[in-house]
Order: sequence, then structure tokens, then C-alpha cells
Amino acid sequence: MKVMSNSTKFAHLGKPGSIFSKGFERRLKKILGLVDLKDKKILDLGAGEGVWMIRFAEFTSPENIYGVDYDAESLKKFEANNNKSKVKISTNNFKIGPAESLDFPDSFFDVVFQNEVLEHVENDVKTIEECLRVLKNGGHLIIFTPNTLWPFEQHGIFVGKKYIWGNIPLLPWLPKFIKKKFAPHVRNYSCRDLNKVFEKASLNTQINYHVVYHKHVFPGFDGLERRYGAIGKIIKKIFHKLEKTPLGIFGISHLVIIEKDSE
Repeated sequence: MKVMSNSTKFAHLGKPGSIFSKGFERRLKKILGLVDLKDKKILDLGAGEGVWMIRFAEFTSPENIYGVDYDAESLKKFEANNNKSKVKISTNNFKIGPAESLDFPDSFFDVVFQNEVLEHVENDVKTIEECLRVLKNGGHLIIFTPNTLWPFEQHGIFVGKKYIWGNIPLLPWLPKFIKKKFAPHVRNYSCRDLNKVFEKASLNTQINYHVVYHKHVFPGFDGLERRYGAIGKIIKKIFHKLEKTPLGIFGISHLVIIEKDSE
């Protein structure tokens, strides 16, 4: 754990991935087994440094890839990563702005993707409303977001004027009013919590949807494998096998795929 100032930027906005890790590859593989990305127009919401955008461009034309992030500095980091990649995405396709007000027309995208973003936005219901609005009929919203049943708070905590960065044990299992005192900057969702968010967004927009898939995933354990070698790899394999058992409900994140219904 590291002790930092409570003004630490990523404590409030989240810490984006700077490389497309093995854990990301594993998540992508799950997505590809459930949603066809070929030739689709895709929005990466909360795009950070654009590593998912660049990877998505391998399945469709670069002009079909768009990104949105709240942090203005993310554009420069995206440009640096984009310049190093084989496929080039127009920087005009990367927009700075809040998830609650997307600068795109209705029914514009085939796929809207969020990787650990919903928990950070100011208004999660409004964010889902916007995602449904910009999706085409039959389009898919793909969400990874923290699971309340995972026993560690992975976004750190605030104590007085200090921010403690690290995995905090058992905090997600405590009553919400206690969690919010230490982690007001992030949410953890139960299945019921997420369903309420989706239902409110649908009611507010009068846009119908249905859930295509809702399971849980365990961490990629990239760091554990690097640090402990074979032992870390064994632990990783055990937990990944647990995803297919009833114990999968304790995974670190929800994976939800929603399809927007035709009017």
C-alpha cells in the first residue's frame, strides 16, 4: 500500500491501463465469444490511454473506433500510443467529456464498451441512458464493473487528508454508509444494484433492452504471476476455473452485456 495526498488525480478519476495486459486479453477473449466485433462501430467509454481502442481496431476499420474520456490529459497519452501502433485511429475520434453527456447522435454505435468505468462516473443512471441512446437497435453495451462480493476494495481509501492506494480487505462487505466514509470516490455493485441502474435508465429514456449475459470474472493475476512465478500461475488457474462454478459470484468484476431492443 502507498500513502498519498487526497488530491491524487487517479484516486478520483480511476487509473487507466497503459498496456494491453494479459488480463485485458483474457477479458477480450470473453467478449469475442459473446459479441461479434467484425466491422462494427465501437465506442470505448472511459478510454484512458486508448489501449482498448487500438486493440479493437484489429477487428474493424480504424475509422469505426471512437473513444471518450473525462480527463483532458488522456488525449496526449492516446496520441502517443496511437503513433506507436500499426493501425492509426484519427485523433478526431477521441473526445473529452463526461459519460453523462456523449457528443454523438442517436443510434450511432454497434457496440459501447466500458472497462471499469461505471463505478467512477458522477451519475451512473444517466451514463447508461446515454449509452442506450447512442446504441443502434440490436447494438450491445458491454460493461465490466466492480462486484460487491469481491472481498477487497481495489481503488484505495481516504483517511483524513491522505489517500491510501492498495487493495483494502473486507471494505466492500461492510454496510454502505461505512464504505462511503472511506471510499466516496467509487462504487461497488451487487447484481441487484446494477439491475436497478439499468431499469431506471430504460424507464427514463423509454428505451427497452434485455440482458444477454451477466456473469463474474476473477482478476487476471498478471502481477501475482510475475512476482511468484509458477505458484502465481497455479493460483491464477485455480481462480479462473472457479468462474465456472457457483463460487464465480465472488469474482472481482461483473461482466454484463446488454442488447438494445428494436422500437
